[in-house]
Amino acid sequence: MLPYVSLYEYVHKQIEHAIDNVDEQYRIYNEYKNIFTSPQLTDQVFIEVMNNYFYEVGLLNTNIKSLKELAQQVGIKVRATKDALVVTEVLDDIRFVVGDEIVALSGDPIAFCRKRYNRLLGDEPYHREEWGHILTFQNEVDVKRGNQNYHFELKKYPLNSDHIVNVYTRDGVPIVEFVGNITFEQAVEALYHLSKVQHESKKITFDFRGAKFDKLSIAEFLMPYFYEIGTQECIQTRDTHVVIEHERHKSLYKHKLERLFKQCEEMNEQAFYQNLIDQPYGDWKYFDENKIDFIGLSRFENITVLIDKDTENAAEWLVYKVANSGIVNLVGRPTKGNLSFFNLVEEVIDQRFVLTFPIANMNKVIKDEVVYPEVLIEWSKRHAIVDKDIKFSIDNSS
Repeated sequence: MLPYVSLYEYVHKQIEHAIDNVDEQYRIYNEYKNIFTSPQLTDQVFIEVMNNYFYEVGLLNTNIKSLKELAQQVGIKVRATKDALVVTEVLDDIRFVVGDEIVALSGDPIAFCRKRYNRLLGDEPYHREEWGHILTFQNEVDVKRGNQNYHFELKKYPLNSDHIVNVYTRDGVPIVEFVGNITFEQAVEALYHLSKVQHESKKITFDFRGAKFDKLSIAEFLMPYFYEIGTQECIQTRDTHVVIEHERHKSLYKHKLERLFKQCEEMNEQAFYQNLIDQPYGDWKYFDENKIDFIGLSRFENITVLIDKDTENAAEWLVYKVANSGIVNLVGRPTKGNLSFFNLVEEVIDQRFVLTFPIANMNKVIKDEVVYPEVLIEWSKRHAIVDKDIKFSIDNSS
């Protein structure tokens, strides 16, 4: 096994091209190198310190994790307020109830924990903070439920995220909900089900708040359904043109494209990734001539697209592209902020860790990585009980 300092030096060589702040780069690098020479390190501590390093040098989309240990979660999803973590969804641990307020972790108030984990949480507003990973460090929590107080020892469960598409109507308005990393086949099936929905409304809601799908082939397939039927559209896609100089990175990206191709079951999607694989090595265009030409297919005149901090990857890119459609209205809260996710690769290091990192300095076509809604609905504790976003989209339907 390689010593931790050697692992650190190797990882730095892979990611240094993506660090913008050159003046600070080597100062921070040397500070962390001293940490990695410590004989007290373990694999878990190495992972946490390494991820702190990525945050400090501004690589928010870079991370390292264990190769052999399965990712875990604590059986609930939470969202933060100033002094509490509000339970928004119960996954496995049925001792919790939606709306519970976690006020202390392992005996420490949330405000104190926020200072302790400030590097992991980043400089985000409370409701955008990511506490799921931090909860896996804890042994116990103090919970406030109405006028009652509870103390629970936390349990760990395998991380098993759902990847589903729901098509339903509420008060006569069709709603299509995308959750997780859906497949191309699920997207096709969702639109088929939507075509069978009987409705009188001229409005539809696409719920992308939990959408994380990572294939641009899905985004391309869905795109025409956000434009008025019969209109001729052209979307520029220069931001997806990946040019790579480093030979090791070219190889990793080639392997990524081959993996995506093998995952495809539908012929159109297979053709999408085969076209990429056949292109010149190190110079990949996701779309011909860096644009998409298509004809709008929406049967609806008014489309509400719900977005939030968990809208990411190809789902976020799709929202970014269709925001200028004359019939689309973005509602909710700003998206994740990773519109160039497609230049990320994974590399196994020393048969112990998996490093995810960007492999190209892409042209700065995208000026702002976050997509902002036209109608901002501030998140509050009430959201855990009542879906105010869906309610808004229905109440404002025509």
